[in-house]
Amino acid sequence: TGATTADMTTAQSTTVGSNGAQLDALSERTDLVTLGVGGNDIGFGEIITTCARLSSTRLNGAACRDHYRRAGRDELPERIKATAPKVAAVLEEVKQRSPDAQVLLVGYPTILPATGPGCYPLVPFSPGDVKWLRETTKALNAMLAEQADKAGAEFVDTYRRSVGHDVCQLPGTKWVEGLVPTYPAAPVHPNALGMRGSANAVLAALALRSSLGAELVSLGG
Repeated sequence: TGATTADMTTAQSTTVGSNGAQLDALSERTDLVTLGVGGNDIGFGEIITTCARLSSTRLNGAACRDHYRRAGRDELPERIKATAPKVAAVLEEVKQRSPDAQVLLVGYPTILPATGPGCYPLVPFSPGDVKWLRETTKALNAMLAEQADKAGAEFVDTYRRSVGHDVCQLPGTKWVEGLVPTYPAAPVHPNALGMRGSANAVLAALALRSSLGAELVSLGG
């Protein structure tokens, strides 16, 4: 949790210690790599915290969106664009360390409802900000899909598979926890059901079932 592209090749400091560089887990023998990265590079946690603070101040508008659209600039698309070469560099490093590995770049799930206004006040985002955050998630996934294609990796779409399992759903249905988790998981992160859904998406993306016998290394934040 919290890992960025930089933490793939350098140690990551956390509140409970230090994690080694994630790509150090790779070797020339590695046959299969699953990787989820990019969201923390655009400041996912900061965006959610900011929206939780601002959005409810203007429920008929999109206060959080407007916060990031200042002076004629739309900051989040710029962040996504700036993250693209970082993701590309990680994929290239994976290829260098594990040249024979099948590489799956896993996208981000449906965090907020795929349609509609959201579920204020359970999730304290205005309808306008829900729409904007939904579009931001799709834009991030589109960037990841593009980088995977350029690198000869495979993009795993977890967004479509997770529609109907967003933070607004009841426990047992939702795959992503809200700001106050009802199941053991970090806030606004996948719970066990969500991780199972992502795992099933990865399995569905594998071309051959025999790949399940490979040495699997799972990386990311």
